[in-house]
Amino acid sequence: MHSVSHVAVLPLFDRIGAAPDAQTGVRLTPTEALKLSLRLDLVRLFNARNGLTIAQFLGGGPTALDYGLPDTLALSPQSATDLQCWERVITRAILLYEPRLRQVQVKVTPDAARPATARVVISATAAGADEAGLFHFDFDATLDDLMPHVDAGA
Repeated sequence: MHSVSHVAVLPLFDRIGAAPDAQTGVRLTPTEALKLSLRLDLVRLFNARNGLTIAQFLGGGPTALDYGLPDTLALSPQSATDLQCWERVITRAILLYEPRLRQVQVKVTPDAARPATARVVISATAAGADEAGLFHFDFDATLDDLMPHVDAGA
């Protein structure tokens, strides 16, 4: 019986294209590499747009062909109703397209520094890439650029 002794946690093209640990010479632990992989994949997911309306995305059964978020340009960060809609859209996208995350909690709020921008904070758990078991995963980004704010605790 064969068993997998090593699982690559960074996407193939990130490893081929000189991942951050290859550029700096710093070696990442398996859990750190998994966190980096999750962050990169969330940024990709949130920057991809599908052809569905918000109603179709939330109500239907999106497939792999519908990867990404529906058009949310009509949503306002100043509207409590729109912020809740963003939370539902982002939660659904994570549940559909990022199966490594569990117990996903999404909070979308107006960005205090930029009133025309919303901020998303995601808190979840994921299975560790080593014997560490489950670990807590946090992701924080603005909904205009969706580049994560990397902090030591994340």
